[in-house]
Amino acid sequence: MCQINYTTEDRKNKPLNQIEMGKIEIMLNECYNATQIAEALERDASSIQKEIKFFSVVIKTNKKCDICKNYEGCKKTGICGNNMLIGHCSKCKDCKIAVENCEEYEPIVKCDKLKGRKKVCNGCPNFKQCRKAKLIYIAEKAWKQHEKNKKNSVKKMKEIENIEYMEALSEKIKHGISPEVALATTENKTGEKISLPTLYLRIDRGLMKCKNIDLRNKLKRKPKEEDKKERKQNIAKHRVNGRSYGDLSEEEKKQKIEGFAEMDTVEGVKGSKLLMTLINRKTSFLFGIPISNKKQENIIKELDKIELKMKDKFKLIMEKIITDNGCEFLDYEGIEKSAIGEEKRISLYYADPYASYEKGQIENQHRLIRYFYPKGVDFAKYKDDDIIEKINRINNYPRKNLGWSTPYKEMEKIIGKETLNKLGFYEIEIEDLNMTRKKVA
Repeated sequence: MCQINYTTEDRKNKPLNQIEMGKIEIMLNECYNATQIAEALERDASSIQKEIKFFSVVIKTNKKCDICKNYEGCKKTGICGNNMLIGHCSKCKDCKIAVENCEEYEPIVKCDKLKGRKKVCNGCPNFKQCRKAKLIYIAEKAWKQHEKNKKNSVKKMKEIENIEYMEALSEKIKHGISPEVALATTENKTGEKISLPTLYLRIDRGLMKCKNIDLRNKLKRKPKEEDKKERKQNIAKHRVNGRSYGDLSEEEKKQKIEGFAEMDTVEGVKGSKLLMTLINRKTSFLFGIPISNKKQENIIKELDKIELKMKDKFKLIMEKIITDNGCEFLDYEGIEKSAIGEEKRISLYYADPYASYEKGQIENQHRLIRYFYPKGVDFAKYKDDDIIEKINRINNYPRKNLGWSTPYKEMEKIIGKETLNKLGFYEIEIEDLNMTRKKVA
């Protein structure tokens, strides 16, 4: 046997096979202990000891009550039935006939020779002459018990009788709704509960009408390599004088305050049409506005339009805005200047370079936008109304952080339904919501 190919490390966490069990029985019959067997099989000694301890069987000889495990607390009477007069019998444990019919009889193996490393009767010189109950390791019976344990360990999938409920879940998942949102928003009249891992398992095993291809984020992303190079942070002019992310208080950084927003752009093809995005932190409500190019004037123009439609309500959701250091956001004076009065409409703050996590909420929302419009797609091929319709679907998508409410409903509480209608947003019920790329009539 080659030592290189057969090492203990190679067999770590692997179960014993039938051949190894046979060798254990043979070596026990030859009076080897567990440590010596482990060395011969190149296994860990503890695994051999556990194998012998848990898979050895007791061979019963003449039954005697005094060697039974339940002898002390046994109070049984009348086991033998009509074979003896019950009136002459006090307790079954004092009767030789009753012990033969007792179903709960479990003999204890008591022997002075079973001490130290010797745990079984295999290899004992007095094996044939001994009339006591014997503890023996038999490879064939141990293998059968292993196979039985494997079958019993397999978790059976719970059968769910509520077909309508499962079909409703499948239908939502087919429409691009995540399984977690589908579970939270689907009414179950029968009261049968199904967990999120179980739902994913049912999809994997083909027990649902939807498939893995219907799950947007099923494919694993490649892990990003950590950039170990130290990056030099540029202290740009637009980030001085209290406009850096570091100038915000700890509460403003962590808490989802009502008047806080994040701003960014989503680019399709360079030099072509793109999206200006704004998200309110408190409600996760997203504004997605198509603009022709990355010029600073376009950003200011679209903010002016929103302010004129919302008027005094503008500051309720956009009092402070966090953005990145993109060239389209450098004109902080124009962005902060109100289109209605002389006062500032907002206070603009810039995230640190290479720190997109400082405005992580809007970056996360871009994943939903990218599902409708993957990278490299030219926004110029789509009408503005089609793009806004997709943004409206995102705002009607239930969120766990909102208690399974939608950004639209939460924003409606702050600025009202009438203002939302002016901005081109409307409510979509979960039953009518479609999160796939298909065009909805």
